[in-house]
Amino acid sequence: MVDHQLAQDGTFIRGKNKSTSVYVIILGIFVGLGGIAHGVFETLQGNTPTGGYLLDIGVFTLIPNYLITGIAAIIVGLVVIVWTIGFIHTKNGSIIFLALSILLFCVGGGVAQVLFFILAWGVSTRINNPLAWWRKVLPKNTRKRLAQFWPTMLVSGFLFLCVAVGIWLILSPPNTTYRAPTIIEYVLWLFLAIGILLQPLAIVSGFARDIERQSA
Repeated sequence: MVDHQLAQDGTFIRGKNKSTSVYVIILGIFVGLGGIAHGVFETLQGNTPTGGYLLDIGVFTLIPNYLITGIAAIIVGLVVIVWTIGFIHTKNGSIIFLALSILLFCVGGGVAQVLFFILAWGVSTRINNPLAWWRKVLPKNTRKRLAQFWPTMLVSGFLFLCVAVGIWLILSPPNTTYRAPTIIEYVLWLFLAIGILLQPLAIVSGFARDIERQSA
């Protein structure tokens, strides 16, 4: 499926380095959806004051009203997704993505999002890069092997993250009263840790795949 999309050079996979672009698009959508999810939970609190900047539901916001900050998070999350899909490969696309992600954080898009949007921004700066440094660092045989494993690393990494987030949304969504962790929640943290650890492998194998495509 991923290879088919890369082969098409379609409208949503743009930039010189297609594998890198795919990774950034998926992670950017993940960031935007995370912000939207937080926004939905915030709006469910109703038209009430937040009572502070760092809220019990795991977000930071400059807007002192749950309903308004929730609506803002949903809107900015949607903008992040649209920008990631359509414009992050452009000349100033990376810096605008970073600015939108910081705005998402400031209007209640979630504290945990910071790690992911910084990662997405950093990798997005390589979408049109010749990857010369990585070409020197990665021996040819290593590049070929990493390139072959890229689809597996990409799918596995995001699958673990999505399962972890899914468990979190079902068992302990924002505004849930703290309770002692259950076995399922330990599984959540395990899946989250594995998903995060697989991200560097997905990134580097994507770089290797792009270098191999350039050399073909």
